[in-house]
Formats: sequence, C-alpha cells, structure tokens
Amino acid sequence: MNVLFLSPFFPPNAHRFCSALSARGFSVLAIGDEPPARQPPELAGALREYVWAPRMGEYAALHGATAGLIARHGSLHRLDSNGEHWLESEGRLRDDFGVQGLSHAETCRLRSKTWMGSRFRAAGVCYPSTVSAGPVPPTQTELEQLGLPLVVKPDSGSGAVDTFIVHSEAELCAALKRGLSKHVLQPFIEGEIVTFDGLTDAAGRIVFCTSHAYDAGIMQVRQGALDGHYYSLRDIPAELERVGRRAVEAFEIRERFFHVEFFARPDGTYVGLEMNIRPPGGYTTDMMSAACEIDLYDLWAAVLAGGLTDFRYTRRYFTAHAGRRTASRYLLSPAELARQLGDTLFAINAVPDAFAATMGNVAYLLRHRDLAELKAAVALVQRPADT
Repeated sequence: MNVLFLSPFFPPNAHRFCSALSARGFSVLAIGDEPPARQPPELAGALREYVWAPRMGEYAALHGATAGLIARHGSLHRLDSNGEHWLESEGRLRDDFGVQGLSHAETCRLRSKTWMGSRFRAAGVCYPSTVSAGPVPPTQTELEQLGLPLVVKPDSGSGAVDTFIVHSEAELCAALKRGLSKHVLQPFIEGEIVTFDGLTDAAGRIVFCTSHAYDAGIMQVRQGALDGHYYSLRDIPAELERVGRRAVEAFEIRERFFHVEFFARPDGTYVGLEMNIRPPGGYTTDMMSAACEIDLYDLWAAVLAGGLTDFRYTRRYFTAHAGRRTASRYLLSPAELARQLGDTLFAINAVPDAFAATMGNVAYLLRHRDLAELKAAVALVQRPADT
C-alpha cells in the first residue's frame, strides 16, 4: 500500500513515522520542503521516493507534487503528516485524489473552537462559552454574559499562537478595533492544564492513552519566555479518563492520534479546552514511548496496517520535558547536568525555532518511576545561575 507522508524531515522526529511505516511493509512516499541532503540517516532505504517541494506551503505546488507521485507509483491508500501545520492541506489532497481519511471540510470543522464546543457538550463535558470576535463584533449582551477577563484566540489554531488575555473593556475595545475576524472570545478559566492523549484504531477504539500535566499554560510560557516543563502521569485520574474517552467518542476520532486539553478545576471537575487530531507536539511521542517502553511510532503504523488485535502496555515511568532557553543562564553546564542526572536523562534534543517560544531551545527528556524525583530533576535542569 502507498502512503504519502508530508514533511518527513520536520519536526526532527517526524522521520520515525516513515521508518515505522516502511518496517510494516508500506510503500512510503514523501513530500517535504527540506532539501534531500538533510534527510536523517535513519530514513535510508525507508522512502520509495522523496519529492523536494520548497513551495509546498502553496497548495498548487503540493497538489502538483502529489499528482506526480501518483503518476509514478499508483494510487494512494493513506496520506498523513501527524502535524498541525499540514492538517488542512491533507484534507484537500484526500478530497482531490480520493484518499481514505478526513476530508478538508471535516478537518476544518474539527479545528474550529466554535464547533468544538458543540462536540464537548454532546459528550457531557463542560466547555467555555465561545463568541466570534468578528467580522461582526459581539453584542454587548454577549460580552456581559462572557464577563472579564477574556481569552482572545484564533478559531482555528494551536500552541497559543496569537492568543492573549484582555482584562478590561478598554483592552477589549482596542483589540476589536485591530480586527479579529478569525478569532473567538472565551472567558478566562482558572485551572491547571492537563491532557488526555492517545491513539484510536479504525473503529474508534482507544488502543493507547496517557495524560500530561503542565506547570503553566502555554500562553503564559510564550508570553513570559518562561522555562516551561510538562510531565506524563503513570495513573490517569478516573474522572479525567472518563471525560477524555467521552470526548474522543463524540469527536469520532478514527485511526488517528488525539491530543485533548482540559482545565483541571480545584473542585476535581474538568473543562474542555480543545481537541487536536494529532499527537501532542514536540518530542512528546518519544516521551510516551519511553514511559511505557514501547514504540508508539510502530503502534501507529500497525493501526494503519490493520494488524493490531490486542495491544497491552504499562505506564512504567513518569516522563518529562524540561526546556532551557539559549538567552538564559543556568547553574549547571550541560556536561555537569548530564552527569548529575544519570539514567534519569534519556535524551537531549534541539528544539526547532518554530517551537522554541513554547518549548525552549533545548529539550531535556527525563524519566523516573517516582514523581518527586522527576520533579527534582526538572528543577535541576532549569535552576538559574544566580541561585
């Protein structure tokens, strides 16, 4: 079966999806905007053909590259990228070339915060009231119902890009005057951000799931250039898993990764933040694999191959991403830090500039069976030089 994978060299771990597909017997075709010379060594022999399309962000160029691959290799059976940036392009290509999977219209709907609210509520999950910021300005009644402070965010977006808080009517009026035709307004929700992440099979059955907790909201990390971190849980709180599973079912996630974000309220309840039809970003797929000592990339490829019948796993470790920023000074040098962390440190990865605002410039990936020890390791990574 032919699988077309978009952007196999970026992010840096994307190539692992292609290698897993090839190992499962798929014929892997790929299009990317990185020159062939940048192909990771691990991909040697895994791609049947790679098309370098520097302008693949322009749909006509991407469409043409896809048509060429089909002319040379035959019809496509799957098409994916597992990345937020290409989701809508994937949908258009599936429509145009008759490929199984989410259409462009379905993808756009799934990315809309406005539409998300209807699905979360259908699942019996609380979701903030959501009002369009434009092109028709919200009414005074709508604004009074929302209250202040308000979060202003793109209706379709991720990673808290172009997202901010307004605390007063004056700030809101100034924001609306700038033009926010693609944004929505939501009341600010107090709560810690937690996730329900995993993978479903063709029938929508969850074959793998886990959860991550964040030290601060992504919006706050971006705006304050903070040294953010997040970590996985060995045991998912029962209520979080209940609402997470209900959301995945309501959104009808099939044969895909999912990344559902919630606000965890102090009273033990959860409020839906957003649904993402992709794996969590950065190196989180590597963290999930390390936590369970499995290969999540291979598990995804097995789902696409239809050969997954009974998969069992155990969350053996807590894992964490602890970011460092090149503009900051830290107490321990990288070499001394690695020495002190020992086996708790399982990878050090450069973070692409596109993700650095939310994840730092260098990602230290950590794992430990004890959460307190893991948090101590995070603190060690991020301890500033003046302490």
